[in-house]
Amino acid sequence: MDYTGYVQAAVDLVNADLKTTENLAAHLEHRPWLSAQVASSDLAPLRAVRAELAALVDASTAGEGAAVVAVLNGLLARHPVRPRVSGHDEKSWHLHVNDDDASASETLTSEALLGLVLLVTQVGATRLGRCASTTCERAFVDTSANSSRRFCSGRCSTRENVAALRRRRASA
Repeated sequence: MDYTGYVQAAVDLVNADLKTTENLAAHLEHRPWLSAQVASSDLAPLRAVRAELAALVDASTAGEGAAVVAVLNGLLARHPVRPRVSGHDEKSWHLHVNDDDASASETLTSEALLGLVLLVTQVGATRLGRCASTTCERAFVDTSANSSRRFCSGRCSTRENVAALRRRRASA
């Protein structure tokens, strides 16, 4: 099973701007059906979940797998994931992790938790990280073969490498 989309949903939620319903809707612009469901009542639950997911990412970054599992199990106890098979015809069966009447916050939480469960059980609890750039704190999923990713993006990596080069040249 390809779980990367669900894991990315968790990381995206940690990095999301959840100040307003407009920001949440913009975060979901690639999913118009879910964006249309956003309500002000989604913000508080998502902010609470995001805070716990951020703690989970920080524990993973620190190599504390047991702490990652403890936070994840706590989240699962409070937000049970209810997987179900859905489809539009006999050839389009796919997985949903929410009820038909679930709110946007319930859907995002369920997707994030499913992704994290699969990540932890299939590749380990320490595959999430924080960007090593001095100007960025974004979370990321480390999909590298040897768990060596340090930056959230090529942009941050390049910025830090160029700054290091300039410092070396200036001191030479």
